[in-house]
Amino acid sequence: MTRPCSASEAVQRALSMVGVQMPYVLGTGDYSPNGPDVPWTERDGVLGSDCAGFAISWCYKLPRHRPGYNHGAWASVEDDLNCNSAIEDAEHARELFTLASAPQPGDLITYPTIRLAGHVFIGHVCIVINTTRALSFQFDAPDYSLLDVVHCHGGNGRKPACTTSDGAIWNQHDHVWPKPQHRSRLLRAVP
Repeated sequence: MTRPCSASEAVQRALSMVGVQMPYVLGTGDYSPNGPDVPWTERDGVLGSDCAGFAISWCYKLPRHRPGYNHGAWASVEDDLNCNSAIEDAEHARELFTLASAPQPGDLITYPTIRLAGHVFIGHVCIVINTTRALSFQFDAPDYSLLDVVHCHGGNGRKPACTTSDGAIWNQHDHVWPKPQHRSRLLRAVP
């Protein structure tokens, strides 16, 4: 099965897409070793990428559909890469990802999709590109605003989809969703 590329290559790939005038489209984005080396895939006639198709799949050169991936009693998503399956893998099988305690460039910050009584709150992921401001980062009380990131974000149609920012939105998410199962995780790709 395909292994993640190096963290430094993943960061360079992420930076190469910042500002490209392609849209965010939920449910799109992938890495295709035999196709054009861009994250954009088609859905309903529109080329685009979502956060997982970009940061997890394309940046790390991992095809999004992975038969046999993240199988177990813990799994909410099997056979595909997304925010939930990456978190679940890091917390259980550790096939592609593990939990990280101190941030490094190439790490992923992600929170899961949350399903509650008729509502779905979509998960989100980014790739860390710089940690020089994170000298005071604490695993047990993380301040993601200390990390510089690239993320592919929307709503649908937003251009450019891939931009740089700090990780403050993951702090905001954790403030709104304080239960442990809903909180953001810092993941590291397993080479």
